[in-house]
Amino acid sequence: MVTSEGNNARISGEGQLAGGTYGAVTINGAGSVKGDIACGTLRINGAGTAAGSVKADVLVVNGTASFGREIQAGEMTVNGDASITEGLGVGRLRIKGRCFVGGGIAAHEVDSKGELVVGTDCEADRFLAEGAFTIGGLLNADSIDIRLHASCKAREIGGDKITVRQGRGLASVITFFTDKRLTADSIEADEVDLEYVTAKVVRGKHVTIGEGCTIDLVEYVDDFKQGAGASVGSAVKIVREIGED
Repeated sequence: MVTSEGNNARISGEGQLAGGTYGAVTINGAGSVKGDIACGTLRINGAGTAAGSVKADVLVVNGTASFGREIQAGEMTVNGDASITEGLGVGRLRIKGRCFVGGGIAAHEVDSKGELVVGTDCEADRFLAEGAFTIGGLLNADSIDIRLHASCKAREIGGDKITVRQGRGLASVITFFTDKRLTADSIEADEVDLEYVTAKVVRGKHVTIGEGCTIDLVEYVDDFKQGAGASVGSAVKIVREIGED
C-alpha cells in the first residue's frame, strides 16, 4: 500500500511508487520505485528496489535494497544490504552492513565497518575501513586509514598518506579465522606505513614496512624503515633531480 502526505510517500506492505520529486520516501515493506527519483530522504527498512536513478540528500538502507542505475546522495548509510548496478556519487558513505557497487565510487568520505565491493575505482578525500573490501581498480584518497579485521584487496592504492594496521579488539576476535591482510599490486603515497600487506611495489617519500608485510620492491625518496617480521625483496632509493619538489 502506498500512502502520500503532502510531498512525502510511504510504502507499507507491498507497493509501487512512480518516479518523480518527493520530500521523504519510506519503504517499510516490499516496495519498488519505477522511474528516476529525487527526494530529500529515502529510507528503506524492508526490501526496496529502484529501477531508475536516485538523487537524495539522505539515503538510509536498513533492510535490503537494489538500485538499477546510478545514485547521487549527500549522505548514504548502509546498515543492511545495498546493491548498486552502476556508480555512486556521495558526500559521506557509511557502511555497517554490505554495499556492492558495480561501477565506481566518488566520495568526500568513506567510512566502512562492514563489507564494501567496488567494481572499478573508489576515489575519496578520506577513506576509513575496519571491515572487508574488494576494489577492482584504483583506491585513491588523500588520507587512507585501514584497520585489518578481514581480507582486503585493491588493484592499486594511491594517496598522500596511507596507514594500514592489524585490527585489534572485539572485531578481530570475531574474525579470528579470516585472513586479515591487505593485498594490492601497487601502493604509492608520500607517507606509507604498513602492516600485514602483500604488494608487488610500494613507492613513497617516507616508507615504513612493518610486521607481516611481504613486498617485492620498495622505491623510496627520503627514508625507508623495515620492521621485524617484514619481508622485502629489494629496496631502492630514488634520487631526485635538483629543483624537484
